[in-house]
Amino acid sequence: LPAATPPGTAVATLDLGRDGDLDFIVTDATAALHVLRNDGGNANLFMQVRLAGLRTGSGKNNDFGIGARLELRVGDVVQTRVATSPVTHFGLGPHLKADVLRVEWPNGVSQVIHFPGSDQDVVENEVLKSSCGFLYAWDGARFRFVTDVMWRSALGMPLGIMGSNTAWAPAGASQEYLRVPGSALQPRGGRYVLQLTEELWETSYTDDIRLLAVDHPDSVDVFVDERFIPPGPIVLRTYQAVRAHAPRTAVDERGVDVLPALRAKDDVYVSDLVALQYQGLVETHDLVMDLGDDAGRANTHLFLRGWIYPTDASINVALSQQSRLKPMMPVLEVRDAAGAWHPAADIGFPSGKDKTIVVDLAGKFPTGDHHVRIRTNMQIYWDQAFVATDAAESPVKVSTLPLLRADLHARGLSRTYRKGGRYGPHWFDYDSVITEPVWRPITGAFTRFGDVLPLLRGSDDMYVVMAPGDETTLEFAVAPPPPKGWTRDFLLYSDG
Repeated sequence: LPAATPPGTAVATLDLGRDGDLDFIVTDATAALHVLRNDGGNANLFMQVRLAGLRTGSGKNNDFGIGARLELRVGDVVQTRVATSPVTHFGLGPHLKADVLRVEWPNGVSQVIHFPGSDQDVVENEVLKSSCGFLYAWDGARFRFVTDVMWRSALGMPLGIMGSNTAWAPAGASQEYLRVPGSALQPRGGRYVLQLTEELWETSYTDDIRLLAVDHPDSVDVFVDERFIPPGPIVLRTYQAVRAHAPRTAVDERGVDVLPALRAKDDVYVSDLVALQYQGLVETHDLVMDLGDDAGRANTHLFLRGWIYPTDASINVALSQQSRLKPMMPVLEVRDAAGAWHPAADIGFPSGKDKTIVVDLAGKFPTGDHHVRIRTNMQIYWDQAFVATDAAESPVKVSTLPLLRADLHARGLSRTYRKGGRYGPHWFDYDSVITEPVWRPITGAFTRFGDVLPLLRGSDDMYVVMAPGDETTLEFAVAPPPPKGWTRDFLLYSDG
C-alpha cells in the first residue's frame, strides 16, 4: 500500500477499473474515501457474475441476489462467495473457463450453470419449490401424475397472505378426499398401484391413506368438493352430477369471450392474468357467466375446475410487511333487479392442481337474471365450468379397498413441465427421473426405508415421514367389476 495511506476504519473491494483486478476503497477516521487502484493484478484470468432476481410474478428474492451464496468450480479448486454487491468477482488463475457455477439464492433455491462465461448473468429461474406430496397412478400403460395431496396443512407456513406476520399455519392434519378418474387407475398384476412421492423442498407426513372404489351408473358423474379448507375432520360428501351443461356465456373483466376455454377439461385455461410483484397475486380479475335457466333450482350446483399458483413462505412474510397488496379470496356474486352485484357465496380456491370446486346455487338468485361474477386477485386459472343437478337419489356404491402393501424407498425427482403450455400447472413425468441433488438437504429423522404398511392403516399419529426424493408404493386390492351399465371412479383419502 502507498506509504501515505491513512489508517482505515472500513474497506471494500470491487473492480472499479473493470480490468479484472480488485481495487480498494478505504474509509478513514474522518469518513473520507480513498481509492487504491490495483494496477497489474490482472495477470491471470477472471470472471464476473451478475445476479438478477425476477421482479414480476415472483418476489422471492431481491433484485441483485444480495445474500446469495455462489460456488465456482475451476478444475480441482472450489471458491465460495456471498453476493454483497451487484457484481461478484472470481479469479480463474490460468484457466480459460470455469466448470460449474452454483448459485444458492437467498430463499434457499439452487441454480446451476455449467461452463459459465467470463461475464455471466444469472437470471433467477421460476421454480416451484413447495406444493405438498404427489400422487401417481398406474393407468394400464404407465404411471400418470394425478394431482398433489395433503394440500390443506402446511406446517410452519407463515400466513402473511392473511395480513399477519405473527400467525402460522395450524398444526392440524390435512384430511381430504380427492377424485381419481377411473381412466387414470387400472389394475397392475391384480392390484391397484399408486405412488406417493415427495419431490419438492419440503417434508411430508402421512398418517393414513385409503382408496375407495366408487361405482355408479355411467350416466352419472361423481365428484367431491376439492376446494381448500383449513385442517380438521371431514365427512365424505359426493355429488352425482346429471344434466351437465356449460354456461351460456362467459367473459372476463374486459368483456373478452372466454367460453371456449371453459367448455371442456382440455388444459386450455382462462389465462389473461396480469402479474404483479409477487407469485400468487395478480391484478383483480373477473369471470362473468350466464349459467342458464336451471341455475338456482333445488340441487343445482356450479362445478369449477382449475388450479392455483400459490404464494410461498418467503412471499407470505413479504406480504405481511406491506399494506399495498392484500389477497382477495374468490367470491361468487349475483345481480339484483337494478343490476348491482352482491356477494352470494365465498367459494374458496382449488387445493392445488387440477381440482374441482362445487358451489351450491339453490336459492342464490334474487331475480331471473342468472349471471354470476367470480372476482379475485389470486393467481387462479380456470379450465372448465358447468352447471349440473345433484341426483342425490342416484345409486352409488362406495367400497374401501384393503391396503395390501406399502413400501418406502428412494427414487429421485420427476422431470417438470407445464401441462397445457405457459399457463398450465406444473406437471411431472414419472418416467423421466432426476437422481442428482436439486434441493438443499433437509436434516432430521425420516422414516427408514422398507415396509411401512403398519404406519398407514389408521390415523394414529404414527407417520411415514418422507424427504425429497422418497417414494411410497401403495398396492390395494381390486374389487369385482361394476355391473353392466355402471362405471368406476376412485377417491383417495389422505390424513397427513
